Amino acid sequence: MIKPQENVSLKEFTTFNIGGPAQYFCPVKSIDELKEALLWANQQQLPFFILGGGSNLLISDEGFAGLVIKNEISHINVNGESLEVGSGTTLTNLINFTAQQGLSGLQKLIGIYGTIGGAVFGNAGAYGQA
Repeated sequence: MIKPQENVSLKEFTTFNIGGPAQYFCPVKSIDELKEALLWANQQQLPFFILGGGSNLLISDEGFAGLVIKNEISHINVNGESLEVGSGTTLTNLINFTAQQGLSGLQKLIGIYGTIGGAVFGNAGAYGQA
């Protein structure tokens, strides 16, 4: 069961180390916890924001009035010739894993800080980079 924390400073969760407090803050480590956090925000009639690695993110010093959900859903599963990767997995961990498995193709993403979810959402590696 999730237990949102109140008035958590967000600056420690961004690469720029800036940002005010989240009214409510909840890390999630599974899809079930994510669903529970979203349901809680809905029941409280609060806006929500899903926070990944915090790269390329500027948060106001006034913070966020609502629920910040910290995505910590991190796993890498090999399914035959495919990988299933949690959206909270860092790009660095994924690149290291694939290199250890003798797989290639992601090495051009080295140096991009953040998570898989953020990379997909932000279209990291676009324009011929990956």
